Amino acid sequence: MPYLPLHIYSGNSFLRSALPIRRIGGLAQKHKAVYLSICDYGTCSGFPEIQRMAKILNVPPVFGMDVEIDGNLLSLFVKSEEGYRNLLLVDRLFSEKNLTLAFLKEHSAGLEAVLSPQRSFVHSLYRTQAKEIPSMLSSFSRGFRSFRLGIPYLPEERSFVSFLRDFALHYPYPTLAFPHILYEKKEDAIVLKIVEAIAARKTLEEKEASGDQFYLPQQEGEAYFTEEENKASFALAESCSHFEFLQKRGGLLVFPNPLGIRSEDYLRKIAFEGLSKKKPGFDDEYRERLEYELSIINKMGYADYFLLVQDYVNYARNVGILVGPGRGSGAGSLVSYALDIVTPDPIENGLLFERFLNPERQSMPDIDVDFADIRRDEVVAYLQKKYGKNRVSHILTEQTMMAKASIRDVGRVYSYEPRQIDLLAKSVDNFLTLRQNYKMNPRFRKVVDSDRYYLQIVSLAAKIEGLPRQSGLHAAGVILNDKPLEECLPISDQEGIGYVSQFEMTYLEEQGFLKMDLLGLRNLTIVQRCLEKIKMAHGVDLYYRDIPYRDKDAIALIASTKTMGLFQLESPGMNRAIRELHPESFDDVVALLALFRPGPMENIPSYARRKAGKEKVQYLDPCLEKILAPTYGIIVYQEQIMQMVQALAGFSFGQADSFRRAISKKDAAKLAALKSDFIRGCLQQGRSRGIAEKVFDLIYRFADYGFNKSHSVCYAMLACQMAYLKAHYPEEFYCTILDDGGMGQPALVSEIKASGLRFLVPDVNGSGLGFSSQGKDIRLPFTAIAGLQRNLVYAILDERSKNGAFEDYFSFVERLYKKGLNEASLLKLIDAGCFDSLCPNRASLRLSSKPALKFAEVASSFLDRPSLLPFSLEKPSLIQIEPQRMYDLLCERDCLGMMVSGSPLESKEDEIKKLGLLSLSALPEGPNEGRCAGIVSSVKAILAKSGKRMAFLKAYDEEAEAEFTLFSEAYDLSYPALKEGNLVSIAYQKDRRNPGKYLAAKVEVLP
Repeated sequence: MPYLPLHIYSGNSFLRSALPIRRIGGLAQKHKAVYLSICDYGTCSGFPEIQRMAKILNVPPVFGMDVEIDGNLLSLFVKSEEGYRNLLLVDRLFSEKNLTLAFLKEHSAGLEAVLSPQRSFVHSLYRTQAKEIPSMLSSFSRGFRSFRLGIPYLPEERSFVSFLRDFALHYPYPTLAFPHILYEKKEDAIVLKIVEAIAARKTLEEKEASGDQFYLPQQEGEAYFTEEENKASFALAESCSHFEFLQKRGGLLVFPNPLGIRSEDYLRKIAFEGLSKKKPGFDDEYRERLEYELSIINKMGYADYFLLVQDYVNYARNVGILVGPGRGSGAGSLVSYALDIVTPDPIENGLLFERFLNPERQSMPDIDVDFADIRRDEVVAYLQKKYGKNRVSHILTEQTMMAKASIRDVGRVYSYEPRQIDLLAKSVDNFLTLRQNYKMNPRFRKVVDSDRYYLQIVSLAAKIEGLPRQSGLHAAGVILNDKPLEECLPISDQEGIGYVSQFEMTYLEEQGFLKMDLLGLRNLTIVQRCLEKIKMAHGVDLYYRDIPYRDKDAIALIASTKTMGLFQLESPGMNRAIRELHPESFDDVVALLALFRPGPMENIPSYARRKAGKEKVQYLDPCLEKILAPTYGIIVYQEQIMQMVQALAGFSFGQADSFRRAISKKDAAKLAALKSDFIRGCLQQGRSRGIAEKVFDLIYRFADYGFNKSHSVCYAMLACQMAYLKAHYPEEFYCTILDDGGMGQPALVSEIKASGLRFLVPDVNGSGLGFSSQGKDIRLPFTAIAGLQRNLVYAILDERSKNGAFEDYFSFVERLYKKGLNEASLLKLIDAGCFDSLCPNRASLRLSSKPALKFAEVASSFLDRPSLLPFSLEKPSLIQIEPQRMYDLLCERDCLGMMVSGSPLESKEDEIKKLGLLSLSALPEGPNEGRCAGIVSSVKAILAKSGKRMAFLKAYDEEAEAEFTLFSEAYDLSYPALKEGNLVSIAYQKDRRNPGKYLAAKVEVLP
């Protein structure tokens, strides 16, 4: 009798298995299994994928899950819908560690329960207390609708297996073949040991291991288990094979409108009211479009969907949470515009409803909404409160071990040298597997081939690569359901979060669950904070939705490539595109965002030439001019393809969208039919076959290049609104970006300085928690000082607020002495320049730190006993010493990450300009080779394989740092200049193999 594996853990058991689900499918196919089973530990998350795999293999799936009750491992297999819903309840309680044996028995209908004796009290008692087993097993199993004993594969414990078989002859417990499968081959036991060590945060020494929990070949399974045991496995699988996993279980929540009328009627009412507010006296075009959209929405049954979205969007607006202009195709809906879900007017911007919701294609609508990231959770909390916690769920994501993570995990488990692991991991392209990296990534291959040590690490890492490591939360997805989710979906209730679905996003729609995308967008938080700074500095109450996006100064700022901090526009590549395209209007920015992607960016040069009148624009048919003229005859947007198909072939917009989708997939089997339909339509519209074929070829070429214009318009709005703030309130804008971590971006710092703004060091009387503008200056905050404790910062601000400004150095030390100030933190404040306004000689302040602290100690002790001090205690004097400018700047750089108050290169400014030397911050966007100026930070000379010396040079300036490699010839030429602290010019070229690093041809001391 053939043997059938049932008790299989997949990678979804998280670090308890070495088998990804795709491999389980491969093994089932290899061994000709007639059922495909999964039985993970405490999770149903693998069910959708095993269903998909079973469909591919054309075999019935078997769904199971393991739970542990009082140290006993029990497998529960689903026989029916009732059993599935009971398993969901069991799963939830098990995940919360609240599952009891009594609850399990009460909810065992529709489930097949199988005990693994080797993981139960049976195994612990059979040698010494075997007489206790019958009564204990009777008590344990009583109440289950179906209960069996699984015969394990334990070749090293034959006596235990014999005991089980003998026991089953005398007691009424059915048995079945039930090996526990955790990996593919015997030698893969080491993979399990590695992932278990990762889970337990332990280390290993062994690099090879053999075990018995492998996927038994048919011949071995047939020989080990009895015919009856194998028959029983098939019988269980057969009893479970009639369960239909893939069915609709979710439902659209009905929006509780305040009038108690039908959702369709309420949607119509508020849509017309909203449009009247936005477009008083709107014309027939708007009326007809709104009526048409409402008819499609109602026909497809999505009225409640729109009502739900508008409700939480308007809740967010009402409580001051910034909501983005829109994202994706949802901005193509006039209903969305009328309901205030999106900002752009779709008619003004030429956006199509059918790109969003197509009556020709039955699919769930998808309105993605951006919220200020720090307040997104408030919107989720609102949904939980309004509709009930058990109708709202976050969505699980599985985080798999990618190439880089696999190397780092193996490094930790085997205690490999961290520097070597770092070298190897940094050479990896994480978008490729380790095997692909070795074939396609020369840098990685070079490291691996250099030493067997690295090969061993990679070999071990490859064994765990691709396995799920842990679960996380989808950044945006939220489920809303019409009934309690625990009744129809496997979920866990996580403290401080709420319900979390075990199924990943892609599988939820298959079962009818409504997914809402609530995204947290950092840029909206930046805008909010910038508006707050503007109000504080200028008393201007500027509201986000009132910020213009067609402002000429904002567009001019973008065209100047001063784009640091601007949404979607700040990358070096984007700046190159801006310089080439030279946007002059909002529509140009929309096109820019659509074009700046792999593939479409090939059209940027032609677009720029046509825009400048340097290249002729031609149209294949006169009717295309109106559609393509805004983009100079180039197909930029998906909506243009739909308009072209509608205008030339007479398709409806719904049919045109289906045509666009189909042709973009380049399905050879369908292309002939698509072309035939298109040409027939063109001929019926009076076009020639020649024109029809040329237009079809044009569409075919650009179909997968076209971008969703609705999305591009929305994102261009936010980009241009941020550009408005930057153009009109640069100090406040830059301060906000700097608060958001901008100090770590040399390009931003360089842009700020080039804008005529000056940085000021932190000041004990002028700094706060964030960057602040003081005229055309930007004051650094206390939080910019590396290593300064936050509680001391709060103490400084509190003391200054309560008792006024600090009069001098010694009064500061005295007032803060009992609030956490010590010598180390005092020196950090000095090095950062915090006392420059009180005493510019930092060397004197450093030398006076101990006397100052001693004075504070004495003063504070007398303050505790005022009767002992009838007179005032005289402050000590500063110890006088010559200023140490160079040392001050070095300390300042260590403390603040850059030199603020000056630079050693200031004395060479004329020479640097004369020689045309670049700053280090300009290198990433600079030419591939050239000359730059810097200060030598460190030099590491090594002996190359050739036997000659080479070196690695680190240099810095007031804004940035860079690394250079000098090969032997360059090292010999440059040796006299390679001294720490030297001000040098460096002839460089970019290292193509190591982005962000440079090769130096010659280093010379600046004259």
